[in-house]
Amino acid sequence: MKTHTTTDSQITPLHALAKRLEAWRANRSVGQRIPEELWQEAVSLAQIHGLSYTSTALKLYYYGLQRRMGQPRRSPKVQPTTFVKLPPPLPALVDQGTLELHRPSGSRLTLRLPQARAQELLPLIGLFLRQGV
Repeated sequence: MKTHTTTDSQITPLHALAKRLEAWRANRSVGQRIPEELWQEAVSLAQIHGLSYTSTALKLYYYGLQRRMGQPRRSPKVQPTTFVKLPPPLPALVDQGTLELHRPSGSRLTLRLPQARAQELLPLIGLFLRQGV
């Protein structure tokens, strides 16, 4: 990522191009594209000042200027999800009938009801999750 420090000598070409683009926009026909000469100047200024700063100062489409600079468009890097199959727990090691719930506040609910069914535990779990304690 480029950081930019601007001096008066660096700002002058940028302001000059901004004024030329403004004049071109005021006199253009509908649907007319920005002349290649102006794009090339914008690209050379973006190499000095950075892409974001230049596109903002010249009121140009960021990705259009980026494409003309030869930089690829950034797409979010998404890692493909993978499925991990875990073996079932050994029956002798499982504590049958124990359920622990933890809240971000630190509250904890531990239920040890070996003979309980899920339908019986749901009201207790719902009450615990709704409480602000």
